[in-house]
Amino acid sequence: MRAPLLVFLFWCLHWGAGWAGAQQVPPPKLSLSLAQVTEQALSNNLQTRLAAERASQSRAERDLSASALLPNVSGVTYQANVTANLAALGLPVDQIPGFPLLAGPYNRFDARVQLALNIFDLASIRRHQASTRGVALAGEQQRLAAQQVTVAACLAYLAFLEAEQSEIAAQANVTLASRLAELAASQREAGVATGLDVTRAETRLASQQVQLSQARTSLDTARLNLLRLMGAPLASEVVLTDRMRFAPEPLPDAEKTVARALAERIELRVAADQLQVAEARRKAAQAERLPSLGFFGDYGSSGIRPDQKNLPTRSYGVRMEVPLFDGGRTSAGIRAAASQERQAELQRQDLRAAVEKDVRQALDHLAARQEQVAAAQRVVTLAERELELARDRFASGVADNVEITNAQTVLENARQTFVANLALYNVARLSLAAAVGHAEDFRL
Repeated sequence: MRAPLLVFLFWCLHWGAGWAGAQQVPPPKLSLSLAQVTEQALSNNLQTRLAAERASQSRAERDLSASALLPNVSGVTYQANVTANLAALGLPVDQIPGFPLLAGPYNRFDARVQLALNIFDLASIRRHQASTRGVALAGEQQRLAAQQVTVAACLAYLAFLEAEQSEIAAQANVTLASRLAELAASQREAGVATGLDVTRAETRLASQQVQLSQARTSLDTARLNLLRLMGAPLASEVVLTDRMRFAPEPLPDAEKTVARALAERIELRVAADQLQVAEARRKAAQAERLPSLGFFGDYGSSGIRPDQKNLPTRSYGVRMEVPLFDGGRTSAGIRAAASQERQAELQRQDLRAAVEKDVRQALDHLAARQEQVAAAQRVVTLAERELELARDRFASGVADNVEITNAQTVLENARQTFVANLALYNVARLSLAAAVGHAEDFRL
């Protein structure tokens, strides 16, 4: 009896393990270009989605302000049972013998359509103009958010590429250290090297393995940052199809680039729209002091009940409102709106200076990065040659592996420096594109 039971339990465990394995779905593997990452980030990133919602909100606020300039039509009906104190109404009924003070109860019915229309209300007109300019402002802010997300996507892509290149360089360093450790061991067996040489080589190999582990951790962090920005599943594997490049180009003329940035930067258009909105709000606050003219009218049926003594009744007229004293509310509103307008103007002027600084700084950085990458390339070439010579001397028994260790250190540093400078060079290219206002034109 025990044997069949054990077989049955084994079958259940095996079937359960197979079912659990079948339920495990491998993470998706994404092959992404820079354009694809940017597109997905623009579609899924919170910043762009919030900007779109703010644009929708501004359009609703514009329609809300327009309602004050359009006719307002409403319908009202009621049936009431009323009593009234005639003396309270001012009638001298107490002087009439036998006349009751209390009238009623009696029924009252009324149903009518009411119309109200602002014929002229400059404050409402100005508020509608401000909200209309607010729609344009929200549109520019939406485009600005898209550009900021584009820059963030490019930076995340470059950070992933840098981490990937650093991981490749670290792996190359481990491979090199492993080969040098094997060389040291063979040289000791041949009686050319000592145990100290082998220990140095093995220590170097262990150090490079630690750096490789750190590089892989940095690569995974860059992967998570990229996926988070895109709004993609964080368990996804990522393969980037574009690569960082080094292609030195003549730098554009600084003055022409600054002029182009001042004409095309979205931030400056946003600042100009903010100034216009603040100006319209100030004018709306000032218009609160002016009279407004409106039309009102109603038409309906009035009687005792809906089916008793109903007669058509109507009223219409024109009403003018003249503000006389509101406790200083209008004056305070004008001062606050004027201050906001001055603040918007100061911010716009400061932003123009900031844009010029961004362009000139981006040009300086790009020039410096070009020189640094070219120099780093030469250093890598020289370090590889130095390591090759040191390895030949050690293999020939002319020197110990101290020279190899030193040359290896120089090559490792040169590789990491080249990767870092190549990434900074491409970041400088991106910074220049963003400074001009065309981050979407950046290509690897």
